[in-house]
Amino acid sequence: MMMNCCPICKSEMKFIFSTKDYLVSGESFDIIECDSCFLRITNPFPNEQNIGNYYSSNDYISHNDNASGIFDHIYGFVRSYQLNKKKKLIEKYCDKINGKILDIGCGAGDFLDVMKKGHWDINGVDISEKARGIVNNKLNIEVMDPDSWIKSDTQYDVITCWHSLEHVHEPWMYLDKIKKSLNPDGILIVALPNYHSTDAKMYKEFWAAYDTPRHLYHFTKESINKIVYPHGFNIRSIYRMNFDPFYVSILSARHMGKSVIYGLINGFNSWLSSIFSINKCSSLIFIIK
Repeated sequence: MMMNCCPICKSEMKFIFSTKDYLVSGESFDIIECDSCFLRITNPFPNEQNIGNYYSSNDYISHNDNASGIFDHIYGFVRSYQLNKKKKLIEKYCDKINGKILDIGCGAGDFLDVMKKGHWDINGVDISEKARGIVNNKLNIEVMDPDSWIKSDTQYDVITCWHSLEHVHEPWMYLDKIKKSLNPDGILIVALPNYHSTDAKMYKEFWAAYDTPRHLYHFTKESINKIVYPHGFNIRSIYRMNFDPFYVSILSARHMGKSVIYGLINGFNSWLSSIFSINKCSSLIFIIK
């Protein structure tokens, strides 16, 4: 699908640079940016019928329940720590000790597993049949595909999109559905890569969080606010994802043919800069109501 104008504000798009799919196909894709709202888009991006082909890799960790290699094991350790931090964040902003939660883009279900152990009533949505099968077997729930969720009328206290909204072909349609699916005092939590980060500016077309073509849209703090506001949402708080500068920087260094040490040093510099300015962090968590 080719983009000629911004799908949000209809302004002109400008070419930024070309990058490529480092995970599956090796194909090249352009990154273009809106002159007005600064949303960046992968151009062209695959249609909904073909996008699944770009997830068919054992290295795509979020749809894989098995770790292989030291890097995956380190990722798994950090992920466990992050999952508990996410649970505490939800408990901070949700008035209920436990309630009903939906995770959109639930992957292999690790976050839902943590919430279930915390006595939350859980449900999930994922486009991947493989991921849905893993979660169904592991947690004994019936994870929905996106079409089934769009047709459902279940209400939730919390809806989460942990690095999933950037994968959605029409995120504004999802936001409409999310608004209707939240209880009146419900909260939406969205985590997204931030292309204004120190490491994004450092690595440019090699930045791993562009992850073309799986990431269709690329956001900043400013652009996500412009997207959620027309749907009746406001951003209440923003948090850093503190480990992402290291993880993203190591992957980006690999794309450049550089060493893990090179990635760790740059990851530390990116993390340090984000301490002084949240807008420089690789990924941001938005608390939205």
